[in-house]
Amino acid sequence: MTTEAKSTAAAGCGFREIRGLVTELSRRLDAHQRSRIAELDLTPTQAKALEELGEPKTARELAGVLCCEPPNVTYVISKLEKQGMVVRRPHPLDGRAKQLVLTDEGRELRLDLLRRMGTASPLDHLSHEERAALRDDLLKALGRGA
Repeated sequence: MTTEAKSTAAAGCGFREIRGLVTELSRRLDAHQRSRIAELDLTPTQAKALEELGEPKTARELAGVLCCEPPNVTYVISKLEKQGMVVRRPHPLDGRAKQLVLTDEGRELRLDLLRRMGTASPLDHLSHEERAALRDDLLKALGRGA
């Protein structure tokens, strides 16, 4: 086998292996997340909304973060509002806009959700340093790291 053929084979094998491992980890993380969300009787979108509302946001801002259309956010927020998790308040800088703010009960549920997401995670066997290194390597691979 030529040097070029060996190099191409090694690069291809590395790519396929990494792609497979990243895909498997992604599936495990997704399954873990879905099981934790189900324990709280939430939909994935409701859970993501609660997670993102650690700080008040407008419906438009939340739609951008959730990568969905504003009418979908309105539906999700209406359900959380009926459950007493979210309230709409006047925006402090724009009188025409409303901010979505977690209630005390919503903040408690958000903290419970975040705690559950970090419990029995597929990443539990990694040390803090290993998690930080994995994060840094993933950011670098995505072109967003040092």
